[in-house]
Amino acid sequence: MSQLAGKTPKRQRGRPKDEAKAIALLDAARHLLLTKGLDVTLEEISICANVSRATIYSRFESKEDLIEAVIRRESDLTITDEEFQLSENLPVKEALIAFGTRYLNFINGRELHGWDRLISSASAAHPELPRKFFDAGPGRGQQMLVDIISKAASRNELCSLDAVTAADELTGLWMGLSNLEIKLGAREPFTQVEIEQKVARGVTLFLKIYGPDCIAM
Repeated sequence: MSQLAGKTPKRQRGRPKDEAKAIALLDAARHLLLTKGLDVTLEEISICANVSRATIYSRFESKEDLIEAVIRRESDLTITDEEFQLSENLPVKEALIAFGTRYLNFINGRELHGWDRLISSASAAHPELPRKFFDAGPGRGQQMLVDIISKAASRNELCSLDAVTAADELTGLWMGLSNLEIKLGAREPFTQVEIEQKVARGVTLFLKIYGPDCIAM
């Protein structure tokens, strides 16, 4: 009998090769976009990611598609589609605290300000970029927050409200002026304890305003 007969094939450790390549590609594109700007080429990205250009084109039709995928992944740092679906069934306070904690952790990162600089510097040559960035990134997360609030109101966990306005007010409670200070480098980013405190306080105030017993404004 062959020595190979009956042997179980070894399991490969780590991520599947295709997934690893996709992650390396997005990591490289993100790094080069933030360090070199929109003039970075697909050739430079492929070299940095150690993948072929054919690998890039097998996943993305253009550099613009790749950039949108990078931005979408940034947005997933706030909340993924799967996490959003799960949050819809949570009590509103629990859902808002979970969302707010991830949201502030994302906004709090210094690297996010690199995106601000990139969009500002490129907007003259690419006037469509700010809207694309907003829709794929912050706008997507904000719409999810609107949906969480709207569905909580439909379950009578919140009073009748304008969900768009309420979501805008809640993010203001979470961020306040401190976000601008961090952007300008006038203060250090929040610690994890500060993030948890700001989120909890913001949700508490929000529920005092929009809880089920609130007075319509």
